[in-house]
Amino acid sequence: METKEYILIALSVGQLFIMAIGFYRMFRDPDEKAERDISNLKEGCSLKHSRIDEVITEMRDKFKSIDNSLLMIKENDIKHIEQEMRRMSDLQTRILTILEYEEKKKS
Repeated sequence: METKEYILIALSVGQLFIMAIGFYRMFRDPDEKAERDISNLKEGCSLKHSRIDEVITEMRDKFKSIDNSLLMIKENDIKHIEQEMRRMSDLQTRILTILEYEEKKKS
């Protein structure tokens, strides 16, 4: 065999080797890319879920605060109503006493 033939054989083997590497990369790269995409999606989902949990907790705390405020307002209004009712009762008692006194005076 001549050196040209050896060179051609070496080039052919090199091309086969390069083609094998090309096929290997063709099947490996999409898998690696998909794996990276899946891991990024999982990470994004966990971050979104944790943020959603934080927002829900914040909203729950705000609703509790609003509920407590409404209860305080309600209790305060009831106290005012009770005080007003007592005042009205006292006033009614005074009026009745005055009327009774005036009636006794007339008799």
